Formats: sequence, structure tokens, C-alpha cells
Amino acid sequence: MRAKHERIRIKSRRILTCRLLCMAIILLLLHLNINAQKISASLDRNKILLSEQVILQLKAEDINAGTTFIQDWFVIDDTADHVQVVKADPVDTIEVNGLTTYLQKITITSFDSGKCIIAPMSIVLQNRTTGKKTAYKTDSVFLEVLPVDVSSMIDYHDIKDILEVEAKTDYTLYVIIGLSVIILLVVLWFLNKYFKKKKIQPQKIAYKGTALETALEQIKELQRQSLAAKLFYTELTDILKKYFQQQLNVSTSQATSDELMIMLVVYLQDEKKRTAFYQLLRLTDAVKFAKYLPSVTQNEEAVETAITSLQHIDKMIKTANNNV
Repeated sequence: MRAKHERIRIKSRRILTCRLLCMAIILLLLHLNINAQKISASLDRNKILLSEQVILQLKAEDINAGTTFIQDWFVIDDTADHVQVVKADPVDTIEVNGLTTYLQKITITSFDSGKCIIAPMSIVLQNRTTGKKTAYKTDSVFLEVLPVDVSSMIDYHDIKDILEVEAKTDYTLYVIIGLSVIILLVVLWFLNKYFKKKKIQPQKIAYKGTALETALEQIKELQRQSLAAKLFYTELTDILKKYFQQQLNVSTSQATSDELMIMLVVYLQDEKKRTAFYQLLRLTDAVKFAKYLPSVTQNEEAVETAITSLQHIDKMIKTANNNV
């Protein structure tokens, strides 16, 4: 009788041991299945010059497509923390040993110097059987944007911040200004009445041709004039903006250098051409706002860069229009 009870106890222990072992194996498999999925975001380099491009790679590895599918893919804002998205490639898939890896490459750039932080991005996976959704996040990605080197500009004066001053109302000054305006108007009226001198309006040269031909002729005419540096670069910038406004059908008259680069980045994919044109815009800002006086060589290089940039952009625009 005792032997029979002993056999029953041994059998029960074996059954219990088998059940515990099975449960441990199931939990281990579930644990391995969860941890097998790897979510990551990385840059091909973490330092760039102003307006250079870098590749952001988003990856979801070892996904069992038979049991799981992607409900929501990563999303990055077009202007996330001073970062501009230039191009987003389609999501590629790679299958190895029954597991799928999803990969997307995004080309980004920045026109603001300093350290940029791309915040963690989320991806949502859903189980095909249970419908359970699980969200995963990437780590933050850091990018350092180095400024354009202006150390060779000896007479360069940095643009200073606007200083706030306390405005005081001075009615005496208003009275003096009012009287001065009245006296000036009276003097002008007498001068107009007795001398009637007509102002000679400079005749504007009318160019006949394409937008590119007109812009190039205007640049040549600008070179013939002996203008001060500030006025010369202001006129040169106006010529460029008028061409872009006519060809791209966008408003550029009030656009800053950075805004203009964002508009044109798609037509300046070549890094050397893009950097040269951006250096030209930086030079015009330094002359107009920081009282920088460029040399004769710099003036000649600026004109050459403006001409070659217009010719390249005009060619890219025509190619894009022909492909439509």
C-alpha cells in the first residue's frame, strides 16, 4: 500500500515538473520573441557644415511578418528642431531566416549652426492574432552643425543683437520737426514755382529675352557701374531674387538668405555649387548688414558665382519642366 502511494507521489512530481518546465520554455520563447525586435535611428555622420546634407537611417529589425505588422511608421517633422527634410526614400524590406527588417533613409540638412537634437521617434507594431499594439521608441539623435568659416574676412563685423532702449516722449522735438517740415514744403513750393526744374529720370534699360538672359545682362550692366559695395551687393541680390520669383513663381522680395536657400535646395543638389551659392548669400549679408568691405577679387568671384549659379539653376528648372 505504501509502495502504491509512493509511486503516485513520484508520478505527480514528474507531471508537475514537466508542466513547470513547459511554462518556463513558453515564457523564454515569448521573451526572446519580444527582445528580438530592434528599433534604431542613426546618422551617417554627426557633424556637418552649414547647409550640408546628412543621411538619417530609421530601422526596425527582426520583425516576424507572419505574426506582427507595422501599424504606424516613424514620423519626423519637416522642420524638427532646426532640421530640414530634403528627401525621404521609400521604406525598404529585407528578409532573413523568416524575419523582416524595415529600413528607411531620410536626407536632412540644417541652416542654423549649433547642436540639433532629433527627439525619439515612435513605431507601433500590432499582433495579427490578438490585435495588441506595442509602441517602441528610438533613442535621441544628436547632430552638430558647424558655421561657415569667415575667419579670412579681416574686416568682418558680426551682426549684433537689437538693443532695447527706453523711449521718452519729447514734444519739443515733435514741434521742431513739424515746423521744419512746413518750412521745407514752402521752400520746395517756391523752388518749383520759380525754377520749375524737371527731374531727369534715368531711363531703365528694357531687355528682350528669357529670364536668364535678362538677369545675365543686368549683372553685366551692374559690373559697368561704379557703385559702393553695399549698393552693388544689394542690386546683385535684387537681380537674383527677381529671376527666382519669375522662374519659380514664388515671392522672394522679402526672403532672407536662409529662406532663399530652402527654396533652392532642390535645384542645388551638387554640394560644391550649393556651398558656393550659400557663401555668396553670406557675403552679401556681411556687406549689407555688418559693414564688411570685400576685395576686388572677392567681388569678381561673387559675380562669377552668381552667373554660374543662375545658369545651373535655370538648367535644372528646364529639366524638371520637361519631365513633368
